[in-house]
Amino acid sequence: MDHKTIDHCGPAPQFISNHPHQHAFLLVGDDAHFGVHMTQYHHEEHKYQLVMKVTLPVEAQLKLEKTRAQYPLDSFVLCNDDSDHFMVPELPARRRVTFKGNIFQGLPDLSGVDMEAPHFFPWDLKRTTPLVADIEVTVERIVTFRPFAHHMIQPEFATYLLFGEGEEAHMTNLQTARLATGPFEAPLFGPDYDNVMSLKAAPEWLDKPLLEAGVVVTVPSMRLNDPETGEHFLPDEKPFKDGENLTMLYRGMGTPLTVTVKNTVLAATAVCNSAELDLSPHTPSLIMSQTPKALMK
Repeated sequence: MDHKTIDHCGPAPQFISNHPHQHAFLLVGDDAHFGVHMTQYHHEEHKYQLVMKVTLPVEAQLKLEKTRAQYPLDSFVLCNDDSDHFMVPELPARRRVTFKGNIFQGLPDLSGVDMEAPHFFPWDLKRTTPLVADIEVTVERIVTFRPFAHHMIQPEFATYLLFGEGEEAHMTNLQTARLATGPFEAPLFGPDYDNVMSLKAAPEWLDKPLLEAGVVVTVPSMRLNDPETGEHFLPDEKPFKDGENLTMLYRGMGTPLTVTVKNTVLAATAVCNSAELDLSPHTPSLIMSQTPKALMK
């Protein structure tokens, strides 16, 4: 994750681009594999929500399947290799349909690491060994692509993209990345959260083409914004418990519908929000499984 900020308080630059860089995608799905981009509101390179369906080499699929069977609740992260940088928009633009990648198990131990160092990347090969290394990843299709707009207002209730394929389904919250500071202050972004989770099964109430394309749902039990005071609410831990039944509304209206959470892949406020942003009374969090010691260097 690049810590070189190129945000601007004044007019937009005359030529807009991104620095090609490394990116982290949470891998979800056993039969169909989806990568969900880890966001950072304060770094131009990572100001995108993106969900893509990817195809992995057979050997990589088998290794991932075997490891998931042993660690069913662990998080797995797909990263493009340091030798193959790209801009996130190149993927939905279809300028990049393949890349050299590595799959990592969990989040490496970052104690004693300077996370504010330029070009810091948690899954550095000097720090951790990939579960699967040096593979060609094919981007089969893009499920959703959302560049952040910093004037957007956080919704009153938790709002998610529900997507998947076949009998598998997953959810990721739709983030706002709102600009939190004024015109004469250094820009800070947030508060919001990043959440990726898998469901126990694809909902029977959703037609398969809609599941594959992704639909928007709200979870009214989780309030994010007080309409009277404007106060933002953030989850301190996992937004929802494993095994919890969630009642939701399709497009934020209509008949209540139910899904069941299988496991949380990522729940974070520490990575996506600006590091200097005051999240009190909340403590910045990064909840995902840890890399096994055998894979640490």
